Amino acid sequence: MFKSVLLSTLRLRLLVLGGLFLALLLLLAGGSAYVQSRSALREVQARSLEALAARLAADVDDRVRTRQVLLEQAAANLQLAPEQFEQQGAELIARFRYLKGMFSSVLLYDRKGNVIADYPGLPGRLGLNVADQDYFRATRDSLRPQVSEPVPMSGGLKRTVIVFTAPVFSAEGQLAGVLGGSLELYSPELFGELKNIAIGQGGFLTIHSVRSQLAILHADAGDSMPVATADPLLQRALGGAAGQAAVGDSHGVPALQVYQRLRNVPWLLGVVLPLHEVMQPARVLGGHYLLLLLVALLLSLPLAWWGMRRLLRPLGRLQNQLTVLQRDPYATTVALGCSELQRIAHEVAAACRRRADCEQQLAARDALFSTLNEVSPMGVLVVDAQARLQSLNPASMRVAGLPAAEIGNWLGRHWLDEIHPDSLPQVAGQWQQLLATGSGFELLCRLRHRDGCRVMVELRFSELATSGGERRFLGLVSDVSAREEARGSLQAERERSLLLLGSISDAVVLTNRMDEVEYANPPALALFGVPASDVLGRLLGVFMNLVSPETGLAVPLRDIERDAAGKTLALDLLSRDMRVQPVLLTLSVMAGSGALQGYKVVVLRDDGERQQRMQQQRWEASHDVLTGLRNRRGFLAALGEVLDDNRVHYQPHVLAMIDLDHFKAVNDSAGQQGGDLLLQDVARIMQQQVRSSDIVARLGGDEFAILLCHCELEVAERMLRELLQAIDAHIVYLGERAFRISASIGVTMIQPQDERAQPVLSRADDACYQAKQRGRNCLVLHAGKL
Repeated sequence: MFKSVLLSTLRLRLLVLGGLFLALLLLLAGGSAYVQSRSALREVQARSLEALAARLAADVDDRVRTRQVLLEQAAANLQLAPEQFEQQGAELIARFRYLKGMFSSVLLYDRKGNVIADYPGLPGRLGLNVADQDYFRATRDSLRPQVSEPVPMSGGLKRTVIVFTAPVFSAEGQLAGVLGGSLELYSPELFGELKNIAIGQGGFLTIHSVRSQLAILHADAGDSMPVATADPLLQRALGGAAGQAAVGDSHGVPALQVYQRLRNVPWLLGVVLPLHEVMQPARVLGGHYLLLLLVALLLSLPLAWWGMRRLLRPLGRLQNQLTVLQRDPYATTVALGCSELQRIAHEVAAACRRRADCEQQLAARDALFSTLNEVSPMGVLVVDAQARLQSLNPASMRVAGLPAAEIGNWLGRHWLDEIHPDSLPQVAGQWQQLLATGSGFELLCRLRHRDGCRVMVELRFSELATSGGERRFLGLVSDVSAREEARGSLQAERERSLLLLGSISDAVVLTNRMDEVEYANPPALALFGVPASDVLGRLLGVFMNLVSPETGLAVPLRDIERDAAGKTLALDLLSRDMRVQPVLLTLSVMAGSGALQGYKVVVLRDDGERQQRMQQQRWEASHDVLTGLRNRRGFLAALGEVLDDNRVHYQPHVLAMIDLDHFKAVNDSAGQQGGDLLLQDVARIMQQQVRSSDIVARLGGDEFAILLCHCELEVAERMLRELLQAIDAHIVYLGERAFRISASIGVTMIQPQDERAQPVLSRADDACYQAKQRGRNCLVLHAGKL
């Protein structure tokens, strides 16, 4: 009730909102000032505690240093032998009574740590051995003054003392003894007044030993010497991080702490002030801030009420203007006395006019849609999310074989009932997906038909855009029975064509106008050596590289299409692995005006016999048919290559000319067939005697030549002499007769200046002639050397 009355008018709402905003603003300003004040106050208190700790540390340092210096000077005045120091202890102690003002007791120790004199004397202290105490050992070992850790007094006294020591030396610089002064903790001489220093109400002063972490002075210590607590700030200060104030925990109470190291003794002085005392002025200031904010808020509410009434007067005039626009959207707006509200009035008037225009356009579109819906040849239906028909046109009825007059009887029925059972699972699944995702679908399905005939339709469904409310879906139905029947016939014809193309042995490729492969039969895929997935849709030139067998130049498909379309060409197909496959190619371009106009059919037939025939011709052109060795042409070509290479990079090569001895006699006696057998045996012997890298040739008749590549002359001479022996030892049996032959060999070394083959052959031939003249069956080097 109170809420409805408080927010019943815009004026009250603005007043509440303004008051809340003002209160929030004042709270933010006051809170910011309070936070800054707290931070500044804590900073001031921290600097104050740091200054106090520094002053107290300096004061304690001065007190400790004064006692150290006084004790060192007293010890320096004694220069006695150890025996004298021990004997005169009682006399010497009287000289140091003036130290009583600085220490609770003055003591003399011999070198073994025994107390030999004390002032004032305490029962049981003379003869006490302190050799096991750290301060005595440190003084004896370092020969330097020391200040001890807090040490319990002996004799059952519940007191704790700190001992100052200074070594006493003989005239020779040897340790004669130790002069010591003890101070009771909290004694007036050193710390008594420090414990009474007031630091706030709950603050206190502490002194800890850095080495033992014992509390030398603490608010709760008494004489118990507590060990330093697990306070993180104290532990860090004991570790060396001292000098700055920080907030820590002191006996479970947050406190501002500052620790300061002493220079003359390993002690740590700390000043601790509870945090609530540090922040007490800030809390008082915060209360004043809150009171001031409350007074400011109460004073501002009446002023805000008066201002709201003045500011909201144009709203009443705007309300009247809106009432007029509801009745007449084209009415003229009046002045409202406020530019912002005047713009709102103009925008509302424009929106009302646009709404009126939209309503008129929607009415015209509804009329147009109704007309199109009636005359459309495509079935149109609107259904809800429960698949109930809400509207449908006469074409939808005609597709199902129903009279248009029965449209009213079908409204509210399920449209899925008219789907043929064979197609119902697929259509129902797509419908459920549309309901779930809102994504439309398109598919072919069968309908029930009143006449019982088979009706194939193309069904499209999508969700209509609505601004909330019930979901509605638009469906379009087209009778595609005739089209699907024609498509089935075309598909069957295509399958027959593909079956026919797949059964022939020639490679057949179909490309479109862009030379992209649309079909390739299995022989074509085997010829290209790639799967169908890598061929279809890609340019034919990627897989089919054609070259001319005569020139070795590439032959583009565009040139064949332009100059030799329909002709059969003998070309070489270069595969991806650079194999050359001879083929017979026929390229045909489809003419006419259909969809396949400009398509190309490429037929490839294997022409491997041509390649074999050409290879055989090339081999016979450079080889001797009888022996299988190179002939003169092939040998000269090989020799020319060696000479060309020799001009650039000289290597040792040897040329040998071989002429068979008495071959004519064998040929005359055994006939040509016997001579041919002998030549074949000699060719076989030569190939066996030389290396595989050497070249053996029959130049004609019984004349042979051997080119020993990359071979020194000595090695060549040895190989050729072994060849002479092998030929001389060979016996040929022809019928009942046996024949033996020998050979004459002329050898020359290929020189760096040799550029043509004929001079080299002439030198070897001259050497061979000399071998003949010397009685045959011998080897002669050019220039007459055997």
